[in-house]
Amino acid sequence: MKKIVLLAMLIIASVSASAQFYVGGAVGVYREFDENYTEFSILPEIGYNFNDSWALAAQVGYQHKYDEGWKSNLGVINPYARWTFFHSEKNFVSLFLDGGFDLAFGNAKYRDGDSSDTAIVYGIGIKPGVSFNFTDHFSIEAHLGGLTYENGNNAAKNANVVTPNFGLNFKTTNLNLGFVYTF
Repeated sequence: MKKIVLLAMLIIASVSASAQFYVGGAVGVYREFDENYTEFSILPEIGYNFNDSWALAAQVGYQHKYDEGWKSNLGVINPYARWTFFHSEKNFVSLFLDGGFDLAFGNAKYRDGDSSDTAIVYGIGIKPGVSFNFTDHFSIEAHLGGLTYENGNNAAKNANVVTPNFGLNFKTTNLNLGFVYTF
């Protein structure tokens, strides 16, 4: 029994020694003047690096959309696993894939001003990203689109919050810029 406890303590210590917590966040802003469409999101995040290749994290934040009278304000939860598959020679640039699921819920208003029931949007996907590591602790990150599936309940669909979709999407509306501080 002592050997099992000692082995468990050694495994935990070795994982903890190479792991690092990080905090950060992303902000996305998009505006189409001709279509009277606005979208922005604020997504703080916290994560845990297990090693140079793998991390677990979650974003929790807020998203707003306005589309010619349709309006939504949603709380967002996005847990994900990150696989970093490329580090440049001096580790200035890293390329990664975030795989996870998205959940957003909140209220939506129709063009006539009536509110919907609680709108729920959900999805799953793989999102590519790039990280510019300025120091061992501070990085700037960018995500652009990905391979995703997105859908929602009837309230979200009827209020024009979500249109069910699946596929590769690299539109500028899916560009998010953020920062990360690693402890």
